Amino acid sequence: MKAITDRLSQFPLELIFWIGSIVAILTIDPSVSNHFTLCPLENLGFDWCPGCGLGRSMNLLARGEFQASWSMHPLAMLAYVVIFSRIWNLIKNLKTTHNYG
Repeated sequence: MKAITDRLSQFPLELIFWIGSIVAILTIDPSVSNHFTLCPLENLGFDWCPGCGLGRSMNLLARGEFQASWSMHPLAMLAYVVIFSRIWNLIKNLKTTHNYG
């Protein structure tokens, strides 16, 4: 267990967060009406939020259901581009900032 935690401590926390968020998005079930949410606006009782449905839309897009994804939230593709570009930049910076020798 110590070896795993030592290995994970070498990675930036942000990189672990973004990879975990992609895994979480791919494992949610978009057809469930009641789901766990971290949305502060929904938890405060607001009916509308600009990001509501984005995670479910990204899941639908990954499954190839493009029209359902677009109708759920039209910015799912942009969210994938932003998240994957951030992961790419973090990995690229990880390779240049660590001394491997």
